[in-house]
Amino acid sequence: MINGFHIELTNICTLKCAGCARTQFIDMFSKNWVNHSLNISDLMNFLDIDLTNLEILLCGHYGDPIYHPDFHNILSQLKSRGARTKIITNGSYKNHEWWDKTVSLLDSQDTVQFSVDGLPKNFTTYRVNADWESIEIGMKVVGESICNSQWSYIPFNYNENNIEEARELCKRLGIKQFIVKKSDRWDKYTDHLKPNNNEIGQRYHNQQQWKKTTTISGIDPECSRGRDHFITADGHYTPCCYSADFRFYYQTPFGKNKQKYSIKDNTISSVLEDNTTIDFYDSLENYKVCQFNCPKLENN
Repeated sequence: MINGFHIELTNICTLKCAGCARTQFIDMFSKNWVNHSLNISDLMNFLDIDLTNLEILLCGHYGDPIYHPDFHNILSQLKSRGARTKIITNGSYKNHEWWDKTVSLLDSQDTVQFSVDGLPKNFTTYRVNADWESIEIGMKVVGESICNSQWSYIPFNYNENNIEEARELCKRLGIKQFIVKKSDRWDKYTDHLKPNNNEIGQRYHNQQQWKKTTTISGIDPECSRGRDHFITADGHYTPCCYSADFRFYYQTPFGKNKQKYSIKDNTISSVLEDNTTIDFYDSLENYKVCQFNCPKLENN
């Protein structure tokens, strides 16, 4: 089932967010890090289906999509095939001209979401190296355009009391929707930023239980919805971004047999017809990546 895609155009990013897999990988294996950006021809050939009205999520797991060196060409080609796009970015270090070009390619079915956790005075506590001046330019241009616009805000201990002030700033900048997104990424890298007012995602508690017991009451896999077919920045298919994370990737068939899932040598149709892929989707409960990242929550 294909209801959408999650495409990581590049693993390049200017930020060093403590909870990001990129930051943590480089901290542990700096000599092994290599920057990658998707080959456009490979991507378009891999997507051998009708993209009309399918939502294409352009969001990094390791990188930020706006830093792909040919971002506008990819966006243009996806739109020419009828896709709806959602761009998730911090928005730093792009100028007015770049944002004007971006919104000229988008329509009312598309969305740009800015990930900014706090006010201009404090948001770099988590979004290390981010630049408010250029983010504000992007927000204003996007806010004045025809596309949908969002500000996504994760509560931390340094910003949990600034939410309403940020909501008002969001309105003044013309961004249509303000989203408070409770994080569940709390570990040794981020525990010092944990909010005090119970602004923590429920999945975190399930994950802590799994770490202690490796048992689950069931899973609610994101991939079962058909929206999360993931393409990595180095050009490989996995069922979701979680399964592409370095902490789980090589425990799955997609990491163990990486070249078999290269977008250069395959199409999405051939990958989904492959017996190994079918077997994986039929036995999700057996994989640690699924147990940890997609536990069944109490309200599901």
